[in-house]
Amino acid sequence: MKLVADRQAFLAAFQHVGGIITSTIARPMYQNVKVEAADGGVYLSATDLEVGLRVKAEGVEVEEKGAVLVPEERVTAILRTTLDETVTFEGDESAVTLKSSDGRFRIVTEDPADFADIAELSSDAVVEVDPAVLRYMVDRTTFATASEKGRYALNGVLLLLDEQGTFEMVAADGARLANVKKKASNDQGLAVDCIVMRKGIEQAARLGELADEPLRVQVTENQFLAENSCGRICCQLVEGQFPNYREVIPRENKNKVELPTKALLNALQRAALLTSEQTRAVDFTFSQGVLVLSSESPDLGEAEIRVPVDYQGDEVQVAFNPAYVEQMLEIVEREAVKMEFNDRRSPCLFRSGVDYLYVVSPVVREEAD
Repeated sequence: MKLVADRQAFLAAFQHVGGIITSTIARPMYQNVKVEAADGGVYLSATDLEVGLRVKAEGVEVEEKGAVLVPEERVTAILRTTLDETVTFEGDESAVTLKSSDGRFRIVTEDPADFADIAELSSDAVVEVDPAVLRYMVDRTTFATASEKGRYALNGVLLLLDEQGTFEMVAADGARLANVKKKASNDQGLAVDCIVMRKGIEQAARLGELADEPLRVQVTENQFLAENSCGRICCQLVEGQFPNYREVIPRENKNKVELPTKALLNALQRAALLTSEQTRAVDFTFSQGVLVLSSESPDLGEAEIRVPVDYQGDEVQVAFNPAYVEQMLEIVEREAVKMEFNDRRSPCLFRSGVDYLYVVSPVVREEAD
């Protein structure tokens, strides 16, 4: 193999696939990136044995075809610190040499034949998804997945597609739930119901941003796959049963109010400054024409911020972990969000537009009873 590469573009490709690699993977071989040079261009592949990614490297000229397996961390560091605009990359199964005008690096490699291939899509049962739609949906859901290991279904994102093309994503962690609905091209009338790893669906959205074309998506019995002209991703589906999220969404709420997104986010961020791990709650107190956000910590002090709102009901108070509400407000683009709730114990529903729902469980202080 021999390549002449634009250093910055080659670095970008290594950094992209490097996002798949984890330091905790049991097999050291998969700390490497497979570099393949053929008539169709140069492709870089990486996997952690749950998620696999293959990306086309732009700005690379193939002088000799071949394949090598190189350590991602070292090659990325060399490309990042090299000053030349162009580098030469050549080698075989035992070593590669990376040359610039003032340097030469010989890096020991492993046999690329031992590296697991990134699974390909079959020709049937493929759905085309607008990459902008996928990014929109991923941004509004994945932050609500459970972060603790061992939550199984809640560690992933529920994907639903019906025969009419209604495309849905749902994420939850037990304290909150995010749900977004869009439309997808589904000429074959396929039905999809699966749980995709957060890492996998986020990488699919990132892949979709590389090309101005639909992302081709396929779900098999145990894998989620997506591809475009710039690459392909494959990830294992999450086992387990996702909770019945429709039962979590409150349907009848007596208190309803429209809130200014930016003003609420700013006020909440400031109120959260005087909370601690032990007092991680901000009170939302609604009264005629105003919302008061307040927090209190014995070690830190007190905060109170007033936000004018169009509320005309009786005074009511509900408390939330501020981070849960902040994360939602940071990603919605509308000037206002709608908030609906019954009392301080019941789940609260936030709405943004007609396609996005976000449910948050309140912080309940038993001593207030």
